[in-house]
Amino acid sequence: MGSSDAPSDPGEGAAHTLVRRTAALARLDLDEAEIERLAPEFRRILDAFGALAGVAADAPPATDEPHNARTRPDTPRPSLGAERVLRCAPEREGAYYSVPKTVGGDA
Repeated sequence: MGSSDAPSDPGEGAAHTLVRRTAALARLDLDEAEIERLAPEFRRILDAFGALAGVAADAPPATDEPHNARTRPDTPRPSLGAERVLRCAPEREGAYYSVPKTVGGDA
């Protein structure tokens, strides 16, 4: 890209550079038209990350567990056993549950 081709918005140039680098990492051979088309999408993504960076850093960290969660000790216990579990099965084949096929076509 020559100096006369330089974008007026420096962020636009960063988006073009990111498209080129990402394409290279993905081993994609993009032409200039594809880079031009993708750059605004990358720019929106960069802007979204910029907005996230502005979120208050003094907020408490997110956690997947409440602070007052009660937990039990992780100690081994006997399992239920196959016969007891299979008693509740709608159908069975030997020592296994039998269920209708739901993925991949006809049974």
